[in-house]
Amino acid sequence: MTIEDLHKTLAKGEDLRTEFKEAKEKIPSTFYDTVVSFLNREGGTIILGANDEGIITGIDKNAVERIKKDIVTALNNKDVINPPVNFPIYQLEDNGLILLCLKIPVSSQIHNHRGVIYDRENDSDIRIEDDTRISELYFRKRNHFTENEIFPYLKLEDLDDVLFDKARTIIRSANFSHPWLTISNMDLLRSCGFYRKDNRTGEEGLTLASALVFGKDITIQNILPAYKFDILVRQNNLDRWDDKLTMRTNLIDTYLQSMDFIRNRSNLPDKFYLEGDQRKDLRELIFREIIANAIVHREYTSAYPTTMVIRHNRVEITNPNKPIFRGLLSVDSFNPYAKNPNIRKFFSEFSWVDEIGSGVRNVNKYLNIYSSGAKPLFIEDDQFKTIIPLVGNILGEERASVFIELVGLDKSKLNSETIEAIEALDLAPDHTEISDINDLFFAEGNGLGWSWNRKGVELKSLRIKVNSLLKSNPSFEGWSWSEKGVELFDKRTIHLFKILLLCLTPKNIEEIQELVEFNSRNKLREMYINPLREAGLLEYTIKDKPNSSNQKYVTTEKGRRFLCWYEI
Repeated sequence: MTIEDLHKTLAKGEDLRTEFKEAKEKIPSTFYDTVVSFLNREGGTIILGANDEGIITGIDKNAVERIKKDIVTALNNKDVINPPVNFPIYQLEDNGLILLCLKIPVSSQIHNHRGVIYDRENDSDIRIEDDTRISELYFRKRNHFTENEIFPYLKLEDLDDVLFDKARTIIRSANFSHPWLTISNMDLLRSCGFYRKDNRTGEEGLTLASALVFGKDITIQNILPAYKFDILVRQNNLDRWDDKLTMRTNLIDTYLQSMDFIRNRSNLPDKFYLEGDQRKDLRELIFREIIANAIVHREYTSAYPTTMVIRHNRVEITNPNKPIFRGLLSVDSFNPYAKNPNIRKFFSEFSWVDEIGSGVRNVNKYLNIYSSGAKPLFIEDDQFKTIIPLVGNILGEERASVFIELVGLDKSKLNSETIEAIEALDLAPDHTEISDINDLFFAEGNGLGWSWNRKGVELKSLRIKVNSLLKSNPSFEGWSWSEKGVELFDKRTIHLFKILLLCLTPKNIEEIQELVEFNSRNKLREMYINPLREAGLLEYTIKDKPNSSNQKYVTTEKGRRFLCWYEI
C-alpha cells in the first residue's frame, strides 16, 4: 500500500471490507475480532493508527515493533486465532505519523478468536453463535478456494521469467505440441486460471496461485511470510535432526528440490517393479505422489508449515488442510476433493499429478510392494497427516490387540477401519527400544498409565484415575492385559479410553453406546461424550449442525496425542 492508496482508503471510510482502529501504544481489544470477521467474510483492510472518521492519529514510534511482533505471534497461535493464519504487515508514515496496514484475505476455512466465531456485516464485527448462522457460514465457504485470491498490486515483474522457461521445458518433455509452449507469459497465466476477474466485485488481476507457482522468492515471502516446506531426517539425532531441507520458494522448485532430497536418502532405497512390460521406480512413484499432493492440496493461508519427517521406520507428512471431514480416510470409499483446483490442473500438465484422488490410491497400491506388508495411513484434519511405514506396520496387530484388550473392547465387533486406526497410533517414541510389549505400557519413565495419570490431573473434567501403587507391585507380572487394565484404571476411565479408541474413525452415538455396552444414552453423553468434547479430545464431524441426524463423533489430533502420551 502506498501513501496515495492509504489516503483513498481513509477517505472512503469504514465498510464491509475496511476498518480503522486507533493503536497509540497497544493493539486494540477488538482487533482480532475484526481479523476473524474479515477472514470469514470477504477479506479486507485494517489500518492501525486511524480513528473511526479516517483521521490519522498514529502509533507511538517506540511501540511499533512490539505491536508488529505481538500481531505476528498471535496470528500463529491457535489459542488466539484458530486455524492460525499468516499475512504481511505494512508500515507507512505520513507527516511523521506511523500507521500499520494489514491486508487480510478471505479464507476458505472458518476461523475463531478464542473460540468465538465472528462474521462481518456492513462495518461491524458480529458474534456468531446460533447453529443456523454457523451453517450458513460453512455453506458460503464450501466453494471458496484461497488460490483464487486476487492481488491487484501483483504485477508480471513480481514473477520470475526463468520459471516460465522452466515450466515450458517440463511441459515440452511431456507434450511437445502443448499450446502453452507458444503463447505469452500473460496468456499462459490466463489459460491456467492464474489471472482472473471476479465478476461479483469487478476486481481483476494475478492470483495467489500465480505468485506461488511463478513468483520470485521475495514476492512469495511478502505475501505469505510464514510459508515454508520442511523435510527433516531424524534417524540418529532424534532430539534434533541429521539433515534438513527448508524451502520458502515457488512450487515448481519446491517439488524438484524435494524429489532430489528424497533420492539422496539412504534409508529410502531405489526399488524397481515390473508392471506389465514397464519397469517402474517404486520410490519415485510413491514420493512423487506424496510431495505433489502435499503441494496441490495445501491450505496456503495457514501459518502451519508443511513438514515431512523421515525416520528409520516410517515417513510422516503433515500438511495444512481444509478438512471435508475428520478422521481416518478410507482408501476404498473416500470422495476426492480438489483444495486448489487450478494449481492441481497446472501440475497435471507436468504429469506430476494424475486425476484427482489417484495420489492416495497409488501410494496405497505401490507401498505394499515397496515395503512388504506396509499400509499407508491418511488422516483428514486441519492438518492432513500421511504415515508411510517403511518396515510394515510398526508394532502392527500386536499393538492394536494389546490396546483393545487393555480397555476390554470386544475386537470381534470392531470393523477393520477402527482396528487399522488403532494400529496407526504412534505409541512408541523413537528413542524407546521396545523389546517386549510390556515395555510399551509399563517401563519405568515410559508407562502409559503414569503419563495418563499426569494428563488426567491437567484435564480436570475427565477425572482420569490411575492406580499408582501398581508401579512397584511385583505381582503385576504375568497378568493378562484385560486384568491389568481393570486393575490399572477405574471403570469411568476405561470408558473414556474406549470412546477415544472407537472414535479414531467416526462413530454415531448409537454405535458408541453399543460398543461401549452402556445402557443410558443420555448418561453416556453427560458423563463421557460431553467431557471429552470439552477437553478437546473429541469433536463433531458436522460442526455446523450439532443436532444433525447424521452427526458423528471423532477423536481429535489432541485426543490421539493423549492416547499416545505426547504433550497436548
